[in-house]
Amino acid sequence: MSLPVDISFQGIAHSKAIEEAVVNRAGHLKHIRGDLIRCRVSLALGAKHQHQGKPFDVHVQVFAPHQTHVSSNTSNEDPYVALQEAFAHVERMLVEANGNGKHRSQS
Repeated sequence: MSLPVDISFQGIAHSKAIEEAVVNRAGHLKHIRGDLIRCRVSLALGAKHQHQGKPFDVHVQVFAPHQTHVSSNTSNEDPYVALQEAFAHVERMLVEANGNGKHRSQS
């Protein structure tokens, strides 16, 4: 069973390619922890930095029974890099929550 994913685009146009990247990364989380209930991802265009362009802010929420793991404030000018960093952070938290530092599927 695939992990339900809610994706919101705030201040940026919807992108099918980014949506597919989010769904693929979220699907990988189910291999780490099989009892995940839902994943919510928001992508927003952040404020322009003085010497850089506007960054993409990514916020990932992953819901499991009796727990929520959140990765926020991940920003990068490249939306794919921002997604990769946000999901990598959530993956680390899920692995640490398993207690033994190993990937474990509970499906």
